[in-house]
Amino acid sequence: MLLAFLGFSLGFAIWGMFSALAPFLIEWYDFSSTQVLILAAMEPLFAAAISIPLGIWTDKYGGRRVFAILLLTLVIPLAYGYFADSYLGFLAVGLLLGLGGASFVVGNAHVSNWYPRSKQGTALGIFALGNLGIIVGLMTVTFVVDNASGPDGWRLIFPIFATAALVMALLYWLFTTDSPYRVQKGLKMRDIIGVYRSGVVVWLVAYLYWVAFGTLVFFASFMPTYLATQWHVDPSHASMVYTPLMVVCVAITRPLGGWLADRYDTMSVLMPMFCVMALLTLLVAMQMSLKIELFAIYAHALISGAAAAGVIKLIPVYFRQVGTVSGLAKAAGAACGATMTAVMAISTSLGGYTGGFVVWALMNIAAFYIVFTRVGFKDAEPIDYSINYTEASQMQTEAR
Repeated sequence: MLLAFLGFSLGFAIWGMFSALAPFLIEWYDFSSTQVLILAAMEPLFAAAISIPLGIWTDKYGGRRVFAILLLTLVIPLAYGYFADSYLGFLAVGLLLGLGGASFVVGNAHVSNWYPRSKQGTALGIFALGNLGIIVGLMTVTFVVDNASGPDGWRLIFPIFATAALVMALLYWLFTTDSPYRVQKGLKMRDIIGVYRSGVVVWLVAYLYWVAFGTLVFFASFMPTYLATQWHVDPSHASMVYTPLMVVCVAITRPLGGWLADRYDTMSVLMPMFCVMALLTLLVAMQMSLKIELFAIYAHALISGAAAAGVIKLIPVYFRQVGTVSGLAKAAGAACGATMTAVMAISTSLGGYTGGFVVWALMNIAAFYIVFTRVGFKDAEPIDYSINYTEASQMQTEAR
């Protein structure tokens, strides 16, 4: 659990780099707000694209191997980032660093296999505190920028994170193992990905995560630029104070959401959460004042963190292919971040942010409808894992 948490935290720290850099790039390279919003959308875009194959590979080959390779691969774009000096170059780096955000998929499957269903919500909620890694990325970038010596001193952020990724890859390979309870060993690839054809529930879970986790991805990418351009907040404060606080709000409630999902009916827990989230998005769309805007964003973040943990709890309840379904859910959440950041870029080019916020509100309302009506979930049967744990325990006893 500890190394998975640390690896996930580092992945999210790397993922948060370009969100923090975006307001500064406006000043250094004379990029427009639309350009930097598109740049900030690159990381969640690639995270969405790579999450599904990462989830499948984790089910097939195990979390230890896939996570170590993921961290090692991140060193490549981080090394290239030190030399990037054009808009296209920054787009390429931002795109590939999205791999850090996809680390959630691998860690989620790796951790969940070590716990029985009755404790998976709590365990995965604690693991998801790694979302706080985004704060490390935001604050490290801003600190280095503010204290850089020379015009290119800020580029030190790339070798700093490259070294950390290399060390973590070695630690993960040397000091972790795959759970003996893992149920996907020996299965063929077509058996694993067959879950995508298993029914509507897998896609509903993905949509719910699109909204719940999408809150973190969307605002982590969008908030620094939004506060700086719409409310004239200092870019350093936007990246080091306001946006990290939003990330904290999402992260600290995830263990609570997982615990509630373990203790009570998960859909009953999610229903009031998505209801309040929908109402808060309408308040955000009004943009009445900076104080009200921040209140609505932070309140929404607190609830969305708990909701995301509840949605993740649904995955091992209904599916054995935890990595594969987690990959789809993570892809949806990351895609929401990329999509909404792009929507906001389009909205600003048309004259303001209101249209984009209305789209966001409609997405939250649709999620509330799903959990309120339980459409698609009424006939779904939970998985019985007791046989797998009994067989694994017997194998361990015989091995001794």
